[in-house]
Amino acid sequence: MASCDTVSMMTSQPHKLISKEFSYEFNKNVPQWSVMDVSNWFKQIGFSELSYSIRFLENQIDGDLLLRLTEDELRYDLGIHNEVMKKRIMRELNNLKQSADYSCIDSTGLNSFLKSVNPEYSMYTYSMLSAGINTDTMRFITEDQLQNVCGISNDTHRHCIINSIKKMPAYVENMDKPYDAFISYKRSTSSVLASLLKVYLEIRGYKVFIDVKRSNDAKYRNNVLQTVKQSKNFITVLMPDSLDTHLMVSLNEDIEFIDNYMIRKEIATAKQSRCNIIPVLNNFSWSSFAQLPDDLKNLNAYNSISWVHEYQDACVNKLVKFMIK
Repeated sequence: MASCDTVSMMTSQPHKLISKEFSYEFNKNVPQWSVMDVSNWFKQIGFSELSYSIRFLENQIDGDLLLRLTEDELRYDLGIHNEVMKKRIMRELNNLKQSADYSCIDSTGLNSFLKSVNPEYSMYTYSMLSAGINTDTMRFITEDQLQNVCGISNDTHRHCIINSIKKMPAYVENMDKPYDAFISYKRSTSSVLASLLKVYLEIRGYKVFIDVKRSNDAKYRNNVLQTVKQSKNFITVLMPDSLDTHLMVSLNEDIEFIDNYMIRKEIATAKQSRCNIIPVLNNFSWSSFAQLPDDLKNLNAYNSISWVHEYQDACVNKLVKFMIK
């Protein structure tokens, strides 16, 4: 008859084998995980003997989909109705989100900012990055967007994130600027819309600057750029030809070249001064950025407005929503 020690040893062996079988080395670049990486992770967190891991494989859930996974999707798309199981999975998933390395997609350090507010908040990094939010654009986000676009349902977490953003040096710095908005535009094609925006904003009580002179005088141009630095919001009106190859040529006496030169200088100054940049797009396509210098390429990362003449009030309301007051 086998002793108790022998029985204990024999019964423990399968557990050791299972543990060994599912021991798997994971890299921390979770957004780049394959379907098999996700399946192996799911087994390793304790679901190896359940059919759930098969459902992850069947639905081709990779790292990107895993980081976006919600409780509703676990229930309705993956058929996991057990509330305790769902809580266990979401707990492990949140832990994974907090330990993940997002450097492959997080060039501006959003994850570091969220960790500085509260290490737990790094679980929101991927949802915010997926919504187009980074440290350059998060100063303009609203609590409503955090909830409905980024899926941050916890009221306290949203309040803490918003309050921390408002305490950022660049945000505070903008509060002391005398102009509410600087409107940058191409004189030959965008002057009508630029003037219209100025009227709309001034009716709402904003102090707006628009350069109507477009002088080639060096001192005057410098004064215009100083005004950019003194503006909280930088609104650039973009038409199909606003950012064409003229931007990359040398300045000469032609007003077309002066216009393009000034637009580029104004945009560069706004970025250096950390203004709140808002592109207003009038039949403009971002595909033109493939031909532009690096200092202009990330304009499409900012909150932008697609101008529709038939819905001017709605467009202006959206513009005002993006503006820093």
